[in-house]
Amino acid sequence: MLVGIACGFITFLFVFTGQLGSFPLSFIAGCIGGSLALQRRLPRTDAATVEALAASWITTLMPLLYGGLMAAVTYLLFMSGILTGDGGNGLFTRNLFPNFSRPAAPAGELLDMRTILTLRPDGIADFGKLMVWCFVSGFSERFVISMLGTLEDRAAPPGNRNDDG
Repeated sequence: MLVGIACGFITFLFVFTGQLGSFPLSFIAGCIGGSLALQRRLPRTDAATVEALAASWITTLMPLLYGGLMAAVTYLLFMSGILTGDGGNGLFTRNLFPNFSRPAAPAGELLDMRTILTLRPDGIADFGKLMVWCFVSGFSERFVISMLGTLEDRAAPPGNRNDDG
């Protein structure tokens, strides 16, 4: 059912906008990462947890949803330019991060979904980097939480850091 809803949403976006962008594929990569993380955890879990997973579809699908959401956050970090590839000027700049195209927004017009979907990785290698990072984000939720914590530490002035979390 969840897969059907996701496919329907992707189809709606494509019909409505005429293009998909890379966000749906990033979300799917995160879901796949969450699924593999669940599969890796199963042999180490107790019998009661396995029975709860088998009895409830929602419990089984939650790691996939978490993985997709973490991939969506990672996608937004790349799209916003906070994390950028070589030659970028984001808060973190590494050659492991993808670069995104930056189309000019029409002057005097509101930002619409078509303009947002034209933001894409610059090339095949950048698309591959995006997919890998989204998969890793879905596989390890702690990775994204750690990245956000590092961003918070870098953004706060040294005297004003709040360690309450």
